[in-house]
Amino acid sequence: MFLLTAACLFFLMLGFTYLRMRGSGVAEDVEVCFNVNVSFYFQEDEISLMMNSLYALHDKLAQVAGEHECGSSNQRNLTVQEAAAYLKTLDPEYESVLNTSLQWILNSGEDVGIKCLSSDPNEVNVSNVTEVKYLESTSPKMSFRCRFRRAFVNVTHRLSILLLGIAMVWGVLHYMKYRWAKEEEETRQMYDMVVKIIDVLRSHSEACSENKDLQPYMPIPHVRDSLIAPQDRKKMRKVWDRAVDFLAANESRVVTEMRRIGGAEFLVWKWMQPSAACDKILVIPSKVWQGQAFHLDRRNSPPNSLTPCLKIRNMFDPVMEIGDHWHLAIQEAILEKCSDNDGIVHIAVDKNSREGCVYVKCLSPEYAGKAFKALHGSWFDGKLVTVKYLRLDRYHHRFPQALTCNTPLKPSNKHMNSMSHLRLRTGTTNSQGGS
Repeated sequence: MFLLTAACLFFLMLGFTYLRMRGSGVAEDVEVCFNVNVSFYFQEDEISLMMNSLYALHDKLAQVAGEHECGSSNQRNLTVQEAAAYLKTLDPEYESVLNTSLQWILNSGEDVGIKCLSSDPNEVNVSNVTEVKYLESTSPKMSFRCRFRRAFVNVTHRLSILLLGIAMVWGVLHYMKYRWAKEEEETRQMYDMVVKIIDVLRSHSEACSENKDLQPYMPIPHVRDSLIAPQDRKKMRKVWDRAVDFLAANESRVVTEMRRIGGAEFLVWKWMQPSAACDKILVIPSKVWQGQAFHLDRRNSPPNSLTPCLKIRNMFDPVMEIGDHWHLAIQEAILEKCSDNDGIVHIAVDKNSREGCVYVKCLSPEYAGKAFKALHGSWFDGKLVTVKYLRLDRYHHRFPQALTCNTPLKPSNKHMNSMSHLRLRTGTTNSQGGS
């Protein structure tokens, strides 16, 4: 508010000063120009008479022009006859030198505050006094009230344009921020939908192994209808289409086929679970990292972290875990994936979390950002891992024991068992390339 008021006062004073200065110094210019250009051709008394007549004419024309600018008169200029009549009322001798004075103005070629106009509005340069029909002031003389009102209108107009520009910029930035947030939300929903689709297909594949009467595939529309409520299908259409495209491009365990069901053609999904007879290199062992699902970019990777804490989802399924120490394997897998990160000081596995949540605290936000890039968007034990930042105060409120943790954690051994699949796959690729 203060800046806005200061800007108003600044423009107001600037406009008022500008309008006030427009009307000053003209009489002095008339005198200087007149003395320089006329002193060689006229006697001193003639010069004095012409000067006085021009002063009087200039003041009258400035008054007429000022009244026009202030809106109190429709007349902006005077005809030569009206000017002569006015000068005659002041001094009869002024009328006799009017033509001489006008010719001097035309010959001087300088702005002395009086402009000579012909009857043709398109004719700019008038060279002969006989062609002059109207006289007009180039420096209107206005009252203080009129100048203040004009300055206020001028400042208000400029300020309105400025505010309109600021509003447009703010609107564009707000719209871009909204679009970015919406795109990030759609991306998150898409990855969640991918995880749900894989769970449905995997569950159906397990049911088929127990019941041989079931078909080993599922129509894609049926999967959609089982995951999205009818009232949300129109709203979630874009998310669903992106999830379908993502599976087609990035998930080798999901095969898309065309099947005839009930007399109609359907695109179906089939879950390709590796069998025990497969080559050992292609078998995906449990509790291992299985590669990156997508590359991190601006849409799915937030800017630099302001907190050293992370919340990791989809690291496990509490229903499927067995034994009393399975959570240690989860911690070990995270440390092995972040083996080049010396800033992890605390890891907590929420054994009862249905989302498979693991909480990680690092020494600094920089270490947290490094862990985020290593974990987010990775496949682990057939699940798509997602990561988000967590506020430090909330982390300490949930895990008070983490307050005193400042010793970096390391993997318990050098075998890196959770990374074995990535090493095998890399070795296979290199051998195939060499052959």
